[in-house]
Amino acid sequence: MGTQPLHPNKRIHRAFTLTEVLVVVAVIALLLAILIPSIKAARARARMAVCGSNIRQLAFANLGYATENKGYFVLAAEDIGVAFGGRKRWHGVRKSASVSADPAENMFDPARGPLARYLGKDGRVKKCPSFRDYTDDGALGAFEAACGGYGYNATYIGGRADVYGFGSEAARHSTRINDVRQPAATVMFTDAAFAQLHPPDVLLIEYSFCEPPFWQMSPGEPSRFRPTPSIHFRHRSQVSVAWADGHVGTRHFTFSSGLARTKGLPIGWFDPSDNSLFDLN
Repeated sequence: MGTQPLHPNKRIHRAFTLTEVLVVVAVIALLLAILIPSIKAARARARMAVCGSNIRQLAFANLGYATENKGYFVLAAEDIGVAFGGRKRWHGVRKSASVSADPAENMFDPARGPLARYLGKDGRVKKCPSFRDYTDDGALGAFEAACGGYGYNATYIGGRADVYGFGSEAARHSTRINDVRQPAATVMFTDAAFAQLHPPDVLLIEYSFCEPPFWQMSPGEPSRFRPTPSIHFRHRSQVSVAWADGHVGTRHFTFSSGLARTKGLPIGWFDPSDNSLFDLN
């Protein structure tokens, strides 16, 4: 008796061999290895673009403020010499001028800041999407919280240390638009952060000033002493910079000092290694 013919509609199901499964897994792993860095890079570029838009808005807000205030840019911190560092900043106003047990008393309210009317409907400084490692709860982060991770040139634009030296008097005076000799080459805002030792860790908290490479301790030439760096190169070793004419660009990390240098943090300065891109000359 012969064998029965196979039914024409009957299919033979064959499972994958172990070798085939391993080959597929290897191919998928290879594709992920190729794609993930590209995805991360694209995400970083997107965040940098958002950051550039945010910091450009700050520059335009300050220019708008100046046109309505006799040409004077916004003050960076007009009462910084008072108690806990004062209540008023370019980015907001807080209730208490001293450390309070109530965190709400310590926090800056951006809606009450001098640039609020120039920053859109909610009057808030938009946060840089790449700046996640900060704290804004209570006294620890209240130092400069609500600045969005951006720092203002308080030494020469939002203050006049070049005229009055370092101190409270300089903080009560800002620069006029016409005093800036090279607006396209004078820093107004940058990405910023402050490295704070909080054993056993180092925290990066918001800091609303971008410090120049050297302290301007008295009128005339800067000193040869470096401040604690605050320019934060958070975009793949680059920093977003808004210049005094309103245009925005990027600069690469060059050098650092102090705790940031010791801990290998991307906080420092870009070339040149003097105050020429910050001062009014």
